[in-house]
This record gives sequence, C-alpha cells and structure tokens, in this order.
Amino acid sequence: MSSKKIKPALKHYAVMAVTSVFVLLPFYWMVITSIKPSNEVMLSPPTYFPKVLNIQNYIDVWSTLPLLKYMSNSLFVSVMTTIICVALATLCGYSISRFSNRRLQKSSVVLMLLSQLIPGVLPFISFYFIMFNLNLTNTYAGLIIAYSMWGIPFCTLMIKSYFTSAIPVSLEESATIDGCTRFGIFFRIALPISLPGIVATAIFSFILAWNEFMWASVILSNNDLKPASIGIYDYIGQFGGNSNMALTMTTSVLITLPAIILFAFLQKYLISGLTAGAVKG
Repeated sequence: MSSKKIKPALKHYAVMAVTSVFVLLPFYWMVITSIKPSNEVMLSPPTYFPKVLNIQNYIDVWSTLPLLKYMSNSLFVSVMTTIICVALATLCGYSISRFSNRRLQKSSVVLMLLSQLIPGVLPFISFYFIMFNLNLTNTYAGLIIAYSMWGIPFCTLMIKSYFTSAIPVSLEESATIDGCTRFGIFFRIALPISLPGIVATAIFSFILAWNEFMWASVILSNNDLKPASIGIYDYIGQFGGNSNMALTMTTSVLITLPAIILFAFLQKYLISGLTAGAVKG
C-alpha cells in the first residue's frame, strides 16, 4: 500500500478510535462500577479495573428494588408507544410521500419539523395540566400519550423519507393499471417493501420510550406504575445524595440490556432502513 493511501487510512482509524473511546467510556465505567466492591467505588483517584470482582451487587439489586416490576412497566409502555407511533407514522408518512404537492401535506411536514425544534420542557406545564384535567396522571394511558406525542412527528419524518426513496412511484402506477386500489397498494406493496424502514422506526420509538425520564417523573407518583428509568431514581436520597452508587450502576446495566439485545437482533433492518431513507428526502 502506498504512502498516499496509508495516511488517509491512519487518519480515518484514528478518528474512529477516538470517537469509540468517547462513546464507549461511559458504558465501560458503568459496567466496571457495577462489579466493584462498595469500598472501592468512591476511591480517589479511581481504579480503572476492580481489584476484586463483586457479583453480589447484581444479587442485591433484586432484593432492594422491585426491578422486574419496573422493567415490565417499561416494556408495556414502550411496546404500546411503539405500536401507536409506527401505525400512525406509517399512514401519515406514506400520505406525505405520495401527495407532497398538496398544501396540507407540505404544511404537515413543516409543523412536524417545527415540533422537533421545540424544547421538551417548553409545553411541559400546560401539557401536565391537560393530563391532570383529563384524569390521565398516574395512568399508563397518560404516559403512552405523552411518549407518542413526541415520537410520532420524528417517526413520520423518518418513514416518509424511506417511502420516498425506496419505493418508486412507477411500481405503484403499474399496480394501479392492474386494478389495485390505493389501499391495496399500501398494504400489499408499500408495507412489505418498506419493512426495514418500519423496523428502524420501531427501534427508535421503542428506545425513546424506554429511556424517557422527564415525563414519567412528573406524571407518575404511584410506585406500581413506575418504569425502570424512574425506579432507578429510588437510590437517590432526599437531598440528591447517592450512597449506593454501585447498585445504581448495576441497575443501569440491567436496564440497558434489553435495548442492546433489541438492537443486536434488528441492526440489519436498522442500518438498511437508515441508509435507504437517507438517499433522498
């Protein structure tokens, strides 16, 4: 390999190495802290690898927190949010991609883009009082509505790009000539072809709901309804102190595992969905 090719390759791998360290270091620290003994967690300077592996933290977590209940709550809310977001975003995204010349569709795209520019805390108070007046606080329904409200615009824009770039209009025109209706085209042609884009959208909406903290911390006060992201906050004291850092990190590892497993099994759909949807917007 010539020197002209070696230098760009070295720069490329150097950037990748630095980026990987920057991204993976918090996860490494989380895992390492979860297997440290309690007397080694707060040492200064810190130890970058525990002297003794302490698996007891993973046993103690199940006895100090109803973690299985919290994770089942998160799973239910995340799955319901994903179903709602994908169902509505798929219909809306297909409509916008095929009728983009209509004024209503263009206005919808602009409004969805604007919704992504609004900070989540801006409508927080007004939305909470709406939920309170509708008796949706301390309910799964209120939490699912809150998550779906923020997830649907992003999911719609994501799947709309996939419909636009991955499914040629000529294919649908051929189906129309053969006598297929608009709904038949959508369910028999558009949906099967766009499966990678739909799966990628579902992964994003699921992770969005699984990791969300702010809405759940305000809408829910009933311990039986808490998701995992709020349940881990039980380790934080009244004044913000945390005397169980090792258990907190252990819980974080356990909560992160479902999202990692989901991504591991569906990563090929996620990558193909993102790359196909990025060709043409």
